[in-house]
Amino acid sequence: MKLVITLLFAFIFAFGVRAEQWSSIESEHFLVMFTGGGDTAQEIQEIAEDFYPKVTSDLGHSVKRKITIWFCESQKEFSRAVNAPIQDWAAGCAYPLQLRVVIRDPASMEDKRLNLSRLVKHEIAHVILGNYLDQNLKNVPMWFNEGVVMYEADEWSYGHYWTMLIGTLSDSLIPLSDLSEEFPRIEAQAQKAYAQSCSVVSFMVRRYGVESLKECIRLLSTGREFDEALASATGTETFWLENKWLKELKRHYRWFSLISSWVVFWGVVILILSIAFVRRKVKNRRIIKQWEEEEELWQVLDEEAEEEDEDTESETWTYRW
Repeated sequence: MKLVITLLFAFIFAFGVRAEQWSSIESEHFLVMFTGGGDTAQEIQEIAEDFYPKVTSDLGHSVKRKITIWFCESQKEFSRAVNAPIQDWAAGCAYPLQLRVVIRDPASMEDKRLNLSRLVKHEIAHVILGNYLDQNLKNVPMWFNEGVVMYEADEWSYGHYWTMLIGTLSDSLIPLSDLSEEFPRIEAQAQKAYAQSCSVVSFMVRRYGVESLKECIRLLSTGREFDEALASATGTETFWLENKWLKELKRHYRWFSLISSWVVFWGVVILILSIAFVRRKVKNRRIIKQWEEEEELWQVLDEEAEEEDEDTESETWTYRW
């Protein structure tokens, strides 16, 4: 334990942060470091401990030391703790070999909808999976790595569903071969890559069972190449897995395509009827206005005619008199 504390303070001073600024709370499997109030840190610790039994059981691996979670309340703290180039929209970073997680407070970000629980679980799953695979992590495609982590953290949301729906209907999904080494740096494309990763791993579990996922990871930990491990665990390789997954997506979202087609059709019909109604209404108003103008004209003519009659009648009586 003394060695751990010594390393922690060495890490702190290495980034130029005064040691007295940081506090810590410790539990069975985690050490949470934080500045400021400890309410969120306590919440993080509870989330982590609740998640630990599930993720270690699912992946078939538990770590031998405590995982350290650095909770940063500002972008400045987060950048200093990460100490590496990272996208501005990133909220967490995991270091499996060091059993370390760095998390940025979602409240300090523009996207305050980010779920703290899912963020904590995501990074912890990265640490445990990476610690299990160790140097063999290099054999794992990034889409599988992120997909497993998202599946474990139960991160699937309406936003991911909508991303996959649009990607499927517009035929703009990213080939898995393009997501093996790295993800796009543009946030929108990166979010699509994450959604796809979670979707394909979830498909794998539904089709072949959760034990196939666990077996594939176990084989990877022994140094097997990814396609070899996947084939042994599921009986299929990446190419065929991707094809089956894409076919399911098209079947799954076909109903929306049909509905959207009917919606567009009736939308156009309603638009045409609305335009016709407005034009008819405008035309009727013009006709009414024309009638009113004609009526006013006739009234003027009638009044002039009456005046002429009166003048004529007056002249006649004068003549007679």
